[in-house]
Amino acid sequence: MIKRNFRLMMSLIINIIIIVLEIIGTTICASSTGLKMFNFYTTDSNIFALTVCIVFAFFTARSLFSPKKPDIPKPIRTLKYISVCCLNVTFVVVVTIFAPVFGEGGFEYMLFNSDFLYYHFSCPLLSLISFVLFEGGTKYDVGLSFAATIPTLIYAATTVTLNLLNVISGPYPFLYVYEQPLHLSILWLILFIDIAFLSASLIQKLGSTFTGFSEKIKI
Repeated sequence: MIKRNFRLMMSLIINIIIIVLEIIGTTICASSTGLKMFNFYTTDSNIFALTVCIVFAFFTARSLFSPKKPDIPKPIRTLKYISVCCLNVTFVVVVTIFAPVFGEGGFEYMLFNSDFLYYHFSCPLLSLISFVLFEGGTKYDVGLSFAATIPTLIYAATTVTLNLLNVISGPYPFLYVYEQPLHLSILWLILFIDIAFLSASLIQKLGSTFTGFSEKIKI
């Protein structure tokens, strides 16, 4: 029981911190870009994570403090996992593509500047730590990894369609469908979907590994 309560308490604390940081980041982003912020995968994934963290924190607190100690419902756990994966797609893409392409000072700018500090760095990192150490399941489920790519697929399909209809432009280079060959846009989309699936699989593997390890330790 102590072990269970420790994991729940740590999860609750980190999720509350994420909620605060997400609110700060969203406020900064909204003040600088307005409603256009919803064009970005980064913004959408962080607002999704904010919503899920609020719900997850509620059920975690109920599981921790309620006399009956009910488990966190599986759909809520699944949503939390998916939100973690979406946030870390942003982190991986920023670290491996956007920051290097930006050139000198790219990592400093893309990770620590303005709302990027919260959207690109702090919230993805804390969400990953929380899931891997305190929230992950004990078994790997490839179906969950596929499920975690669905929001990325929805975003890609929606933004590509809106770009084709000239409703929006971009906002990412690979979405400028009229400014580059079609096959290049397709290759970029395949790359991002692969990143989403592979990172989701790795996150779930890490969560199951650390969860299994922690269950052997008396806290």
